[in-house]
This record gives sequence, structure tokens and C-alpha cells, in this order.
Amino acid sequence: MSALMFLLIAVLLAFETGGGDGGGPWFLIATVVSATAAGIRLPDLDSRLRLGHRSALLHGVLPPFVALLDHRTWAIAAGLGFGIGFHLVADLFPGQMRGFATIKLPLWGAIGAGASYLWIIANAAGTLLGGLVVLTSIADGSVLAIALVAVSLLGVAYLLRAEGGLWALMLFAILGWLATR
Repeated sequence: MSALMFLLIAVLLAFETGGGDGGGPWFLIATVVSATAAGIRLPDLDSRLRLGHRSALLHGVLPPFVALLDHRTWAIAAGLGFGIGFHLVADLFPGQMRGFATIKLPLWGAIGAGASYLWIIANAAGTLLGGLVVLTSIADGSVLAIALVAVSLLGVAYLLRAEGGLWALMLFAILGWLATR
């Protein structure tokens, strides 16, 4: 439920400030960081929503994409992209990629181990790169740098606690390096 609490905070910040423009740079940073915290846990709401664990609806680019529909929520889209990206990178390292660990498509079911790895890789790259692209379009200079540092610290803290966290952190570092090139 922490995902919903952080998402609510991000939405309140975004709509109170018009997407960060009216509240200044600190509101923009707070919105992105709150949305990142929400995105880290948002994919695991799939079980509570009875979508099946690792539902493609929440383990992919759909939530950040929906947040892009209103310019006031672009900071939320960026944060959700980072958070879901961190979550997906960690999901690449389950004990075994079968059953509970595979991606489930609505009305289709589990897609198998190989397709699940491909889904997770493609959507992790899409959400992380998308978050970076959106953030660079709404922030620059020191605001961008502070937001990226804060988001990175959240990601590192999460990945160090996740199963296979060290491997996930190394993969995230490689993706981050590639994204900045």
C-alpha cells in the first residue's frame, strides 16, 4: 500500500503546482522522487488487484505512459518510469523464471520464461529511458542533477535489498551508463 501513498503524494504535488512549474524546482524534484518510490512498489499491486503476479499491465510501460496523457503529470511519468524500471531490473533475477515469476498477459496467461525475460528487459529499458527522456524535457541544470541523484539513491537502496540485488544493481548501472551516452 506504500505505492498508493507515494503515488497520492506525487499526484497532489503535481496538481498543486501544475506539474512542478508553479511550485518551483523543489516541488518538481519532490514529485519525481515520490513517483519513483511509488513505481518501485506499484508492480506488486497486481496480486492485490487479482491480475496475477507479474501482470504485464503493471510490469511495463503502461503506467508511465498513462501519466504522460496530461502535461501536469509528466513529473509523475518520469518517476514511475524510474521506479518501475528499478523493479523490473530486480525482477530479472528470480530464483527460477517459471510459474509465479513469469509475466502474465491479460486474457492470455503466463508467457513462458524466455518471453518473460524479453518482456522484462524491453520494458525495463523502456521505462528507465522514458523516465530519463521525460525528466530531461521538464528539468535541466541543477534541478535535473538533484532529481537524478535522489532517484538513483532510491534505486540503489531498493536494488540492494532485492533478490539478486547486486546483479540487478550492476545491470542498472550499465543501463544508466548507456542511457547517458
